[in-house]
Amino acid sequence: MARSVSIPSGAQETAYQDVSERDWDTFGWFLDNIQDYARELWPSFRSCDQWLGREDHAVLENDLCYLGVSEYCGLASIWLVPKEYSSSWLGGRDTYIYPLALNWIERIAPKFHEAFGQYRRIATFSNGESVYERISSGGAS
Repeated sequence: MARSVSIPSGAQETAYQDVSERDWDTFGWFLDNIQDYARELWPSFRSCDQWLGREDHAVLENDLCYLGVSEYCGLASIWLVPKEYSSSWLGGRDTYIYPLALNWIERIAPKFHEAFGQYRRIATFSNGESVYERISSGGAS
């Protein structure tokens, strides 16, 4: 059975980039560039190193969401996953923030896709393989 690049459960926005020409050294630079550019666009992000599943690596977070990268066979998915709870609100008590997180992600989505999207997934076959359409030659790399 074939498969496509992973996206964590609950991801609200996903952008795709071709990383097939990168080796492990330059893939590290790719991750650094993603982090630097995202922090430039949204200064509330801070570094993190958290796995949301086996293949989905969150590299940035703020009080509302995770930004991460997954890679498979030369295709990277860059994604935003909202947090459900945060202790940064209301004096350190766990607070349900999911609706606020969804709203924030919806507001930044156009800029997120402009910054990181080279491809858009247009279909997925029953065997798990996906088909992508090129939307730009841009994206932070």
